[in-house]
Amino acid sequence: MSILTQDDKQNIRDVWAKVFENAEENGKVVVIRLFVDHPETKKYFKNFKNIATEEELEKNARVKLHGKKVMNALNEVVENMDDWGAVVEILTPLAEKHKDVHKVGVHNFKLLFEVIINVYKDALGASFTPPICESWRKVFKLLFDFLEAFYTNTSES
Repeated sequence: MSILTQDDKQNIRDVWAKVFENAEENGKVVVIRLFVDHPETKKYFKNFKNIATEEELEKNARVKLHGKKVMNALNEVVENMDDWGAVVEILTPLAEKHKDVHKVGVHNFKLLFEVIINVYKDALGASFTPPICESWRKVFKLLFDFLEAFYTNTSES
């Protein structure tokens, strides 16, 4: 994670400390926002693809559970920002499962990362400054670049 400066890492940790305080709720917000902003992503979720309204998504316990999984994975990444090898160990099984089991295209991670940034902007307002936003964009670029390379290098050609 060498493109992240110490300031970037601190920006990420500061925001994450606020966001992860209520991981379950914030994760649910991220998942619902993904489905609202990019409804085509619901097709990858057999339990969600037929849920028509945002209100139904709000009440669905599995949405909350999946949101918590997303937050826990991000928490592991944030906790290991100083150890890229550990981040790779976290991301590899996640990438394998999404690629091979769930058949989720890698571009969906980019959508998810953008949704997360938008949720942070909405939730944190002016305290989510441009430099803080840029720090998050950098970390998500690193994660996406790894995922994209993984998908490419493990493709059956």
